[in-house]
Amino acid sequence: MKQERRLPQTSKEGLLYGVVICGITAFLMASFNIYLQVKQVNMTLVVMILKAFPLFFLIALLLETFVMHQPVEKLVRKFTEKDDSFNAVILFTVLFTVVGMSFSMTIIGDFIGHGFLIEQGFLLRFLAAWPRNFAIVLMIELLIAQPLARKVMTVLHQNKSAEYQVPLGE
Repeated sequence: MKQERRLPQTSKEGLLYGVVICGITAFLMASFNIYLQVKQVNMTLVVMILKAFPLFFLIALLLETFVMHQPVEKLVRKFTEKDDSFNAVILFTVLFTVVGMSFSMTIIGDFIGHGFLIEQGFLLRFLAAWPRNFAIVLMIELLIAQPLARKVMTVLHQNKSAEYQVPLGE
């Protein structure tokens, strides 16, 4: 696959791309899962979300960057060819990332919410929460986070290329 203007081309752009994706996904998932616990929309819910978001964002960003990135890249290379379309590569990348991240973040979220002990109810909570979290995160990634992050990269690359263009006739 040739270099894409919709994807990061430097490590700084990669960080920005990851921040956009993790920020959107962590905020929406933290909001949803906290709502499921509180079951009402009020200032308590808003405060809980605002307190929890930075922690979940940081955990998700570090987990994706330092744990998930390499295995996902290997899996994507295994399941795609060099001449596969951009959309095929992105779909595999999103799928493998969402499987790993939703699995990990469901466990981490349970530990944060219920303590760092694996007691009798942990497995039942996990089996109820992970399929739901997987499906929701997959939709967030495909419909919101990934398209917005790619739009940010496209605009960034268009602005960079406009800086280097010299006007003719002056």
